[in-house]
Amino acid sequence: MVIYFSGTGNSRFAAQRIAAATGDELFDCFDYIREKKGADFTQASVCVFVAPVYVSAPPLVFTDFLSRSRFSEGCPAYFVMTCAGAMGAAPVYCRKIASEKRMIYLGTAQVKMPQNYLPYFKTGTDEENEAKIEAALPVIDAIADAVGSSRELPDPKTKTWERLSTPLVLKPYYKLFVSAKAFKSTDGCIGCGKCASVCPLENITMRDKKPVWKADCTHCMACINLCPKDAIEYGKRTSGKPRYHGPESAKKSAPSERCEIPGNK
Repeated sequence: MVIYFSGTGNSRFAAQRIAAATGDELFDCFDYIREKKGADFTQASVCVFVAPVYVSAPPLVFTDFLSRSRFSEGCPAYFVMTCAGAMGAAPVYCRKIASEKRMIYLGTAQVKMPQNYLPYFKTGTDEENEAKIEAALPVIDAIADAVGSSRELPDPKTKTWERLSTPLVLKPYYKLFVSAKAFKSTDGCIGCGKCASVCPLENITMRDKKPVWKADCTHCMACINLCPKDAIEYGKRTSGKPRYHGPESAKKSAPSERCEIPGNK
């Protein structure tokens, strides 16, 4: 079972490719996160968890979903983290999840994908993003090969400062910076409601054909990046920045030659 959470599509892209290569069932936890409920995975013979990195850790909405869900004791567990740079202390949290669920931890791998966190970073051009996705394909295929062969992923070496600082920073960051207050629609908004439909927390409602943000937000950036008219801003931080519309337009090459899985040194 390949279980994933994705905001703008990076983790979905990796999860779909892994599932296609291994023949495993694909499970999108979007609706379960919206409804704040867990799922029963006790029939799964192996679980591959795919999610982005938020502040050097898996997203809280995803780990909360996993805490509510059921898994069979001793089930092999692989973790795949998509990120623009490095996955930080995410492996520490992944090991903890596997331990709490009494699963067999078989490693965490990172897949570098285009940047989508527009309030504090800038995504690449369409050409740069496509090149980054193409470079990720053999990495994803190597992960799928390891899962299909029941091999462990190389155990990552988390830097000491990442392991020690992330627990101290994580909750304050969510409390102080992860807010929907700065989101707003511009005159380019056509009232299509796409932003509301892609929000995993159902935090956006449409009022007079304009989006209104409530207090519950995880900064997945789905609303601002997937708007078909680029008509959403996050205060002044995103003004003039290109949007990342997801990996769907990138070339979907056939499975490539197997390569080493990076990000685990």
